[in-house]
Parts: sequence; structure tokens; C-alpha cells
Amino acid sequence: MAEQEPTPEQLAAIAAENEDSEAVNYKPPAQKSLQEIQELDKEDESLRKYKEALLGNCNAIAVDKSDYMVGSYGPRPNEYEFLTPLEEAPKGMLARGTYNIKSKFTDDDKHDHLSWEWNLNIKKDWKD
Repeated sequence: MAEQEPTPEQLAAIAAENEDSEAVNYKPPAQKSLQEIQELDKEDESLRKYKEALLGNCNAIAVDKSDYMVGSYGPRPNEYEFLTPLEEAPKGMLARGTYNIKSKFTDDDKHDHLSWEWNLNIKKDWKD
């Protein structure tokens, strides 16, 4: 005879049995990005070296991944044009730097038709 699935009441009773009756006073700290962690106590040389040993030397901020559906187009002798939606570059001192961007054009079958790499420099002044 096949076993029957436990009822919601039975599952709640099992969960209540398995819960710890002791209260835990641990409160985890707020989550911070790697950049925020690196910026904390940066004047302390020994702490900076310790963080670098733990986290590695990660100066780069990770840019996001965007996918755009351009639609379905049949073959034709003239080229098609597509303009992606306008995006605003990150602002502020922490966002400054050189971003290496990889772009590609693929179809639904994951066949790459075109791939290219380009750079984006975010600076305060463009004099240099």
C-alpha cells in the first residue's frame, strides 16, 4: 500500500517538534557590497592588507547584464537597424573608471551572429 502525503497539520506539528526552543541572540550585520567593505577603514594599512588577503584585489565594480529582444525579421537584401533603449551611466566617484563591455547578437537557437567588445570611460574631467 502506498504511503499518503502528510497533511498540513501534520507538517506543522513536525516543524514545531524540530524547532529549537532556545532563543538565539545573534543578529547578522547588514549586507554590504565589496566596494563598501574595501572603503571601510582604508586608512589602516594592516586592515587594508588583511581585507585584500581575504577578498583579493578586486578594484572593478561589476557592470550589469541586459538582454533586448529585437523581434523576428526575415532575410532581406537591405540591413536592419535597431537602437537599444537609452541608459544612463553610473554617477559618482565610485563609478569612475574604465568599463569593458562585451556585446553579442544571438538568435533563439543561441547562435552568435555578431560579437564585439568596447570600452566605456567614466571620468570627472575629460582634460587628460
